[in-house]
Amino acid sequence: MEDLIIETEDGAFSCSNITLGDVLVFVTWMNQAEEALNCGEILPPLLFLDSDAAKSCIRLFQRLNEPSRHIEEKRSALEATVTEHEVQMGQLVSQLHWNLALLYENLGQSQKAEEVRRRAEGLHIR
Repeated sequence: MEDLIIETEDGAFSCSNITLGDVLVFVTWMNQAEEALNCGEILPPLLFLDSDAAKSCIRLFQRLNEPSRHIEEKRSALEATVTEHEVQMGQLVSQLHWNLALLYENLGQSQKAEEVRRRAEGLHIR
C-alpha cells in the first residue's frame, strides 16, 4: 500500500504519520474557524501544535481564506462608495429641481414651478 505524501510550503508530511491527536486538534480549529466565518470574522490563529501535519493543514485553510477576506473588504468599500454616490446624485437631482422651479418662477410661470416642486417631492429625493 502506497503512503500518501502531502507537500506544502512548510515541507512534506506523510498521511500515515497523522495521529488521532492531530485530527482532534484540527477538528477543534475547524469548529472555531466555522464560528469565525459565520460571524464574518477572520480565521482563528494557528494553535500551539506539535503536529506539523495539523499546522500545515491549518495554514493551507488560512491562505485559502485570504483572497475571500480581501474580496469582502473591497466589496464593503465599493458598497460604501455606491451609497455615497447615491446620496450625491440625490442632492444633485434635488438641486436641479430647485433650480428649474426657480427658473420657472423668474419666467413668470409659477404654475409650472409648482408642478416641478410637486414632482421633486414625489421622488422622495434625499
